[in-house]
Amino acid sequence: MAEILTPYDTGQRAEPKLWQRNRAEVHQVMQHGDAEDAGNVDFIDDEGATIATVHVSRDPDGGHTVHVMPFTDTVRLDLHTEH
Repeated sequence: MAEILTPYDTGQRAEPKLWQRNRAEVHQVMQHGDAEDAGNVDFIDDEGATIATVHVSRDPDGGHTVHVMPFTDTVRLDLHTEH
């Protein structure tokens, strides 16, 4: 039987990599770390290089903002607004 490759296997999608890999690391950052380090996800390519870091924050008015920090010149943002 042929192996079914996922979009992560083919490189079509960047692999997500959490900054904190387990609950203890999350608690450590929340208690003693920089607030900017909580909730981030790195997306890496096949070589393990970070393409972008992403996190979502709550706005003072109750809305949300998605923060995308690119590390390559070829990152584009495609906003899907259909519900």
